[in-house]
Amino acid sequence: MIALLALGSLFFAPWAPNINLLIAAETSQKLDTMTVTAERFLSAEISTPRFVTVISAEELIESGANNLVDALKRAGGFAYKAYAPLGIAHGAMKSEVAIRGIYDGELVLLNGAPLQGSASHSYDLNTIPIDQIERIEILKGAASTLYGADAMTGVVNIITKKTSTKTAYRAAFESGNEDFHNHSMSASLPGFNLGLNYQHLGDQREVSRSFTNGYRYDLDASDKFAVNCNYNPLPDLYFDYLGSYYESGFQKRYDNPAKKYEGTKQEHYKHFADLRYESVDFRAKLFGNFEEMRRDIYTSTASETKSRNFNFGLGCDYRLPFAWASWVVGVDYTYFGSDYSHQYGYHYRNDYAFFTQIKKELFEHLTLTTGLRQQLVEGEPGTDDYNRLLPSFGLDLQLNEAFHLFANLGRAFRSPTFNQLYYESSMMVGNPDLGPEKGWTYETGMKWDHPYLSLRLAAFFMDYEDKIEIDRRSGYPLSYFNAGDYQSTGIEWELAGNPFTNQNDWRKRLTVYSHGYWADPRAEDADGVNYQAGPKFQSTVGLKFLGDKLTLDLSSQTLASRERELHNYTTVNFYGKLKFGPGWFSLAVDNIFAEEVQISGDLSADASNRYLYYDLDGPLVKIGYEVIF
Repeated sequence: MIALLALGSLFFAPWAPNINLLIAAETSQKLDTMTVTAERFLSAEISTPRFVTVISAEELIESGANNLVDALKRAGGFAYKAYAPLGIAHGAMKSEVAIRGIYDGELVLLNGAPLQGSASHSYDLNTIPIDQIERIEILKGAASTLYGADAMTGVVNIITKKTSTKTAYRAAFESGNEDFHNHSMSASLPGFNLGLNYQHLGDQREVSRSFTNGYRYDLDASDKFAVNCNYNPLPDLYFDYLGSYYESGFQKRYDNPAKKYEGTKQEHYKHFADLRYESVDFRAKLFGNFEEMRRDIYTSTASETKSRNFNFGLGCDYRLPFAWASWVVGVDYTYFGSDYSHQYGYHYRNDYAFFTQIKKELFEHLTLTTGLRQQLVEGEPGTDDYNRLLPSFGLDLQLNEAFHLFANLGRAFRSPTFNQLYYESSMMVGNPDLGPEKGWTYETGMKWDHPYLSLRLAAFFMDYEDKIEIDRRSGYPLSYFNAGDYQSTGIEWELAGNPFTNQNDWRKRLTVYSHGYWADPRAEDADGVNYQAGPKFQSTVGLKFLGDKLTLDLSSQTLASRERELHNYTTVNFYGKLKFGPGWFSLAVDNIFAEEVQISGDLSADASNRYLYYDLDGPLVKIGYEVIF
């Protein structure tokens, strides 16, 4: 199989001689983008046999995004689904980003530790302010060998702020229409960081609508508070804490005035902590994550309901640089638990794993990376256990310092969630007979860095069996089933160009960029009929100016050829900041042309319920000021 991928890589080889002529010795670019996610230890991104994107803290802020999930949506290469503006959760339904047109296959990590719960694999990235993030590393394709049973389609690794040897204080204030506020303060002391954030959004009318059943949901004013702490008491030893609390509410109002409206008030608490030891060749971590959603249903017979997700665990990795190869060996353990007392009670599982990865230079400039993971999922009494062997293979061919070909394949595996197995409501019923998802990802591509252009390009084929999907045949309550075949075939790209890099004027600061994918995600429904399982096309295109006292960024995001007859959309966003006095004045405009954004829903002609969830209605204009002293 790896030989087939190697042959696929040769598709790009004819380009190499021409590209080599373009790279003059005197303009050789320094290749210094580093990643830990691709190999669990620090390595140069260009030499890894994976499609990896690294987004820095500066790039996150310069996107003008309102929170972390918004930043990922703007970064490109993701499809985006949500159930309220700014990614605010509607009960257990939370915003998510999909990799290569496949929903519910990504693993989200915080400092290498799993952030998702086992109830639904959901995550609340809208609660993490972007000014608390050092960088994000995104690995596309199956990553189960390195990261376990939940890394079906890729990994999003969020890395929090590092401490500094200097003392600095930061304050930032931002306000806009829709009664939007986003304010933060932080202190950086030698070996210690502390950050606080507050965000508010005013009442929103009709954030969703059911056309079939004749009702809409309005969103009450939402408040979010977040705190982060990073402590470096000893060399290579780190402690991190992130906590958040937000409250909001939804009002269900019927078109028929004779029907009384319904409403919920919800509060959400999240806590994450880790203790990490990270040296050059040894990494170990302890971590824990807890979240609780409280909902007060104040127009029915039910009172307060609670849902809890929590996990904790440990892991360690050791790199052994033998003479003939580089080895990484490691062990992981994670306990996943959830308590949905109003739905199905308390459930848990234990995940154990041992893995190894070997990196060997076969010939000059040709490197093989192969890995193997033994994954054991131990369910509670009366449930199934799973024991899977998860291999992966990768090749990197260095044609010159700045041009690499790569290929990889990996096996993916994931257990059903507790919600998929046990959930019970008028809207959704679990299926206790579900089996685990499994499959393979095949990928081949190129990486090229040049003073004028940086390009990442990959062709992929993602082939799964028993992917868990929703059975929509019989109307509500919906349920789940294991789809027979589930595939996505396509290409992904990441491009940044500096066309005037040799100029000595303002043009040298201009950068054009484009990130995105085209794919054909297909699945079999419960009757064995093929259907489109996700959006086929996503693209981010932008123009950026980076000056000493002025930064400007104009970008557009397009999501097209969407599933279930959802409309295509293209939004245009602007962000700018100007050095003014002791700090920076900023202006950001989201969705300049007031495009209607359908962030999720179903408009199929044969749908039992035709419904939509919307983003903000119209542009969001934000003015802010930031000072660091």
